[in-house]
Amino acid sequence: MAGKLGRKQSKKFLYDRKGPWPQPSPREPLGTAPEVLHLPWQEQADWQWHIGLRYFRDMFLFSPRAAAESARFEELPEVTDADMNAVLTQGIYSRFLAPLDPIDRETFAADLEGDDGIFYKFDFSPIEDVEPYPGMYVAKTISLLRREAADSNEFDLKAIAIGADRLVLRPGDGGAWDLSKYYVLQGCSYATLFTEHPNVHFPFDTVNAVTKGSIPTHHLLFRILIPHLRFSLVLDNAVLQGKGSVISDWQATIYDPFTARASDGLMSFFVAGYQGREGNSAYPRWEYPTRLDQLKLPPTPYGEFLRRYFDPFEKFARAVVGHMTAEELSYCQEWSRWIGEWIDGFPEVCFRRGDGATEEDVAEADWEDLLEREKDKLAFLIAVMLWDVTVVHSTDHYDFAHGVPVEYKCFRLRQPPPSAPGGTLDRRTLSTKIDLFKSHLAHRMFFAPTTVTRLMEVDYEFGYDAQGKALRAEENALKERLRAVEAGLRADGIPIFMPLDEMAASIQY
Repeated sequence: MAGKLGRKQSKKFLYDRKGPWPQPSPREPLGTAPEVLHLPWQEQADWQWHIGLRYFRDMFLFSPRAAAESARFEELPEVTDADMNAVLTQGIYSRFLAPLDPIDRETFAADLEGDDGIFYKFDFSPIEDVEPYPGMYVAKTISLLRREAADSNEFDLKAIAIGADRLVLRPGDGGAWDLSKYYVLQGCSYATLFTEHPNVHFPFDTVNAVTKGSIPTHHLLFRILIPHLRFSLVLDNAVLQGKGSVISDWQATIYDPFTARASDGLMSFFVAGYQGREGNSAYPRWEYPTRLDQLKLPPTPYGEFLRRYFDPFEKFARAVVGHMTAEELSYCQEWSRWIGEWIDGFPEVCFRRGDGATEEDVAEADWEDLLEREKDKLAFLIAVMLWDVTVVHSTDHYDFAHGVPVEYKCFRLRQPPPSAPGGTLDRRTLSTKIDLFKSHLAHRMFFAPTTVTRLMEVDYEFGYDAQGKALRAEENALKERLRAVEAGLRADGIPIFMPLDEMAASIQY
């Protein structure tokens, strides 16, 4: 067994190997990612001092500003078709672009006939399971978007199917069309917070906990991951289980902007994002990525921004794995096996002959080739973790906060969805001042990035012996490559969806 000499434990582990470990979610054990419920007091104190107190500070200090913003509110802004195209396809919301399913082709048959463009959909079906508070409304929407060619960044919103009966509305359908766009924006907000972004957070808690509970603190796997694990377990537990969470069923908060409690249907988004929905291309089952195409990045500038940052992490992970000893690789095999018990798609990496996918009688040359392939697999798994909890998480928050105005989030809509084409829209009746107050306050407290430790300031503490110096050179090369990515994005005219120097080292907001 890795880490044992006879009966004597020979390695030092964080929390004496009595640390956190994943277990089924208490709320949705069959439908959502495992949770980590038993948290070390040291991590709770660290989070409370650096992050928990900030929530109280922001709530008290920013409430007057949120009140002032909401006092000026008279009506939601007009959302033109051009505005809609931009907000849907140029930033974080472009993550929801999905291919059409057969039922969608039936719904939009009149729009597709004779058109050789490339078509996508935005599908927010899970919202139909939400039971909103009295006087508020939600509506299932499926939007049809056309792209002229595969190399084009221009998309056009052609039609919106709204409601259980899929009423199809198009530009020119008057107030019904205008109103349907606000319901699409509502779906974007809830799908971001409860479908797409949870998969950036919660599945990686298992990697976090298993690393802390099973890898010796001096091993390279531990050193490369530990700077990126700080704060995350307590933060995610506070989100999912905390009484004062923005998704808590306890309604006595001034900052909850949502239209329903989590138990009144909002959890359907979580389940759809993690378990998937059979027959719906917009909701595949989540699995840990093992190939580049499984990162599921959209064919947009936002997707390209995220994609370019992956390569530096993979190169760095390959270099670190290349320095691992046979013993360290043996621990990595156990690490991957334990994670794979909890996370779909996480493969076991095999470094011991006669164990797992390897055989005792593999020829030496074949064994060395197999070993290198397993090292590449391990490096990719590590790179996904590093990239997700830094670049992806930070950028999602930054663009949701800075790229989508508070008034576009439409968490609470108080006018029923359209039931027929035509009519006029009174934007003054869509939301109230208190709705906007809560949205502004939640924006500040939970959605806007508030970085504590920065990616570009991480020190992996590799040491100063010969190996440590070589690894410090790789650490410097990582940061140089990240700088080169940002410079290349600027040179190619791709928007900087988040400045590199502001990206967090871990999930900390």
